[in-house]
Amino acid sequence: MDFVTPRVPWTPIDVVQLLFVWIAALFAGQTTYGILVPPKVEGLHSVRHENNQTLLVKFLSENKYKSTTENGTFSFKGKFTPQDRTTIILSPYKSDKTHNVILKTTKRDRLGIITINIIFVQCSMVILIGILLFRYRINWNSAFGKLKDGPWVISLSCLIGLGFIIPAYGLNFISQIIITALGGEVTTQEAVKMVSTSGSSTELILQALSVVILAPIAEELFFRGVVYTAIKQAGYPGLAIGFSAIFFASIHGSLALILPLTLLAIVLIWIYEKTGSIFAPIVVHATFNAVNFTMIKLLPKMIN
Repeated sequence: MDFVTPRVPWTPIDVVQLLFVWIAALFAGQTTYGILVPPKVEGLHSVRHENNQTLLVKFLSENKYKSTTENGTFSFKGKFTPQDRTTIILSPYKSDKTHNVILKTTKRDRLGIITINIIFVQCSMVILIGILLFRYRINWNSAFGKLKDGPWVISLSCLIGLGFIIPAYGLNFISQIIITALGGEVTTQEAVKMVSTSGSSTELILQALSVVILAPIAEELFFRGVVYTAIKQAGYPGLAIGFSAIFFASIHGSLALILPLTLLAIVLIWIYEKTGSIFAPIVVHATFNAVNFTMIKLLPKMIN
């Protein structure tokens, strides 16, 4: 593949260093949140037992609980990750055995998770790439290309992002069938769970900011602008496409999304190469996310 995208000075070593610092920043953010905002639950809640049964549990002060069948104490599996905060360990007074139940994420934790995602996942990635530009004394247009024929490219990018919804949902459906046939479990992406269960307007606005604006910017800058170009310039264009595409798909946390998001990543690379500007794939990505965000929020209401 000929170089249509800008030639950049960074190397695969820079990619590894950037990724390491980014992971450290994310870990620091989760740790800080876990310390400053410890998990908390009170009142009557419907929880899902580890055997998939649903039961009502009343959580009291001093980490005590009552249910229709038993009383005891409870503790959280952990306090740093969302999954740990929603997994509660029940210890009945009249038994030596403990069992786990799954609690829906509280509003406070949902807002905290979204804020961590915005600051330490998305904004931190943009800042780190900005530091990379400063390190090599290179400006934005030199690193990621200047958009030409702006209105035409933006319109076409929006149409591509909108049009990719159909093949993406089709490939996701096929992936789910294959996973189920092989005896696997189809899991829902955490971001989808967060969007589908959002309630307050503040939560919805923050999610829209994260999903529709910040995620496309941060992910395109990193996966297409940094990872893809660094490996390609090292002399491995095929590896650059395959690795960056699968890497991009795998971080979204759902096996059923690997196939559609890998194809999306390849389309985004193609658009980056055709336009020579990272702005075009950002618009495609933002449109794709915006349509998905809207469908996740509106479809259940339309069906009901």
